[in-house]
Amino acid sequence: MKKRKRIIIISSIILFLLISYFLGGIIASNIVLNNIFDKRGSDLSSLLNVEERIYKTRNDYDILKERTEYYFYNNYNEKLVGYYYKTNDSKGLVISAHGMTSQADSFDAEYQSYFVENGYDLFSFDLTASGKSEGNSMRGLHQSAYDVYSAYTFLKANNLLENNLILVGHSWGAYGVATSLSLGVKANYLITFSAFDNPYDTYIRYSKNYMGDFINLTIPSFFISTEIKYGKNNRLSASQAIKDSNIKSLIIHGNNDNSIPYDNEALYNHVKDYSNCETLLLDGINHNRPWLSIESMEYVNDNINNKIKELKDNELDTFINNIDKNKTTELSNIVFNKINNFLN
Repeated sequence: MKKRKRIIIISSIILFLLISYFLGGIIASNIVLNNIFDKRGSDLSSLLNVEERIYKTRNDYDILKERTEYYFYNNYNEKLVGYYYKTNDSKGLVISAHGMTSQADSFDAEYQSYFVENGYDLFSFDLTASGKSEGNSMRGLHQSAYDVYSAYTFLKANNLLENNLILVGHSWGAYGVATSLSLGVKANYLITFSAFDNPYDTYIRYSKNYMGDFINLTIPSFFISTEIKYGKNNRLSASQAIKDSNIKSLIIHGNNDNSIPYDNEALYNHVKDYSNCETLLLDGINHNRPWLSIESMEYVNDNINNKIKELKDNELDTFINNIDKNKTTELSNIVFNKINNFLN
């Protein structure tokens, strides 16, 4: 009888620990995901922060001054704001999607200006809960794909699409433009910067950055939690969308990207053997602004970042106003020679 009672007690303790483990993992993962994604990604005020001010944004490009503003709706009936730039004798239409915590008029304007200058019409827009678009939550990494699809269907319904359609995006937006192909978007070319392949693997990466290696202890419950929270969208794959669509693709990534490592969660790592994909791995380049030159990155690191830390508040504006933004925002010849050859 005592032996049986001991077994019952031990079994109860083990069961309690297992339940606590799974519940603890689910609670931990939800805390992380809610803190990262269940909020707005950016607002117009974000354009006034110090990091934005040392680079060019949309207002610094004469070629991006004239545009038509459009409104359309995402799959939650939240209003999204889009911006259409028209050129003469267009070579095609570029749909551009920005990264998380960014917006259409932020640093994506650096590469957007290249396409407009080179004769492409451009439609950029603020993703859900970003910039001027509505929403109090980004809703998860899959949302960018649904937003791109919403933009595409709006353009199609209003006869704004063109025969030559190019999808371009960075990070969250890069995943979005690629994965939108599995939702029904039809395009001729795809160009991605710093893209990840699927939400689940990237949630793990974000969570490790947020909580450290502790998250490894919660992987089983983390998977259950994200499956419950996001359903089929948890595993919506950009590489699978590219494979199924057979779209001509250029996948660009930096080998110094710590947010989405090129040899792990990155889309780059999943499509290297695809016959319809060209890849470009950039030496010494990190996650943000991979389209800028290495000289631009070195100029910012050596002449600006450290200096800003030393300045007093009353000295900051004068210093920023005297920054050479042509140097901070110099485009990479390697990247854009590759893009030019890819599209021609």
